[in-house]
Amino acid sequence: MRKIFVLAVAALSYFCTYSQEAKASDNVPTLIISPRFEVNPYIRTGSEGYTGVDFGTSSLYTLFEGSVGEHFSYSMSNHWLSTDPKSLYQNAFRSDDVDFIDWLTLSYNVGQFTFTLGKDMLAIGGYELDPMDVDQHPTLCSTFWHNCAIYQWSARVEYMTPDEASSVAFQFGTSPFGEYPFRSKLFSYSLIWYGEYGCFAPIWSANMVEYDRGVFVKMASLGNGFYFGDVAIEADVMYKHLNYDGHNHELSAVCKVGYTFADKVEVFAKGGYEYRSGIDIFGYDAEDEWSFIPTDASAKGYAFYGGGVNYYPLRNSKDLRLHAVVGANNYAKSVALSIGATYHFNLTETIGKRR
Repeated sequence: MRKIFVLAVAALSYFCTYSQEAKASDNVPTLIISPRFEVNPYIRTGSEGYTGVDFGTSSLYTLFEGSVGEHFSYSMSNHWLSTDPKSLYQNAFRSDDVDFIDWLTLSYNVGQFTFTLGKDMLAIGGYELDPMDVDQHPTLCSTFWHNCAIYQWSARVEYMTPDEASSVAFQFGTSPFGEYPFRSKLFSYSLIWYGEYGCFAPIWSANMVEYDRGVFVKMASLGNGFYFGDVAIEADVMYKHLNYDGHNHELSAVCKVGYTFADKVEVFAKGGYEYRSGIDIFGYDAEDEWSFIPTDASAKGYAFYGGGVNYYPLRNSKDLRLHAVVGANNYAKSVALSIGATYHFNLTETIGKRR
């Protein structure tokens, strides 16, 4: 772990020196440091409910990206700290859980095509998976969002139409059901389509994720975004099927409705329902400790619902976000509150202003 931080400090030192020497027209990399702090109190709504306080998804992320010449670009997102930082490093380079590297990619762009190699987000899901993890509100997320190890080593080719209204990508990657990339010899195959047509923006995908050698979870996801001025509606429908040790399938629907006031305040409501027949395909084994999100929601359908407010106090900037969120579900017999702040500190802009 010490070596990791030494490398991080060395990279940061190089970045600062390079930024100070580069001209404004050069391909100066971007470094964004994103701390998040929140407090989550829980209020019991039933006799078996839970009362307590934790620090939610308090964390520290960085995003380092840029370009080299006209055709190459790179991007690296790191998750350095969490409320359980030890696990981020114990899980290093595993396929079945998150670690301190969210993604690390190198892309080559030529004409309408982009070729990407490295650790990347699997081309699965719709709008719920779209925001960066540091910006999410996990108490209002599906069990799939919580349980699927979405960042995998992969190769991806993407084609964008000349009018940039839509793009199609194919991705071949490792499977989140394997323990270690490539060693487990489990892989995934994904086809995804992004579109932007006036007020309608679809994110549709079809996936085959290897569960065991030669056995696949077949998935279809329809993410649909509708935008009418200050009103945004994002609705996802996902179907998963696994013909393994019985007939197992899952169907989930998630919807978020938001309204923005003068680019300063976002008010939103979000809810979802997940139905399962058979095993919880992407679930974890039950744990002894209490968890607001169930580790195994196979016994009955899982419903979650709530809402919140995001407030951006800085003038002409969304770097600082204050949030207040309330969430509930049909398992916890508790209501979760989340109060916190996230700040995206753009070191590139700060150094540029000082030059």
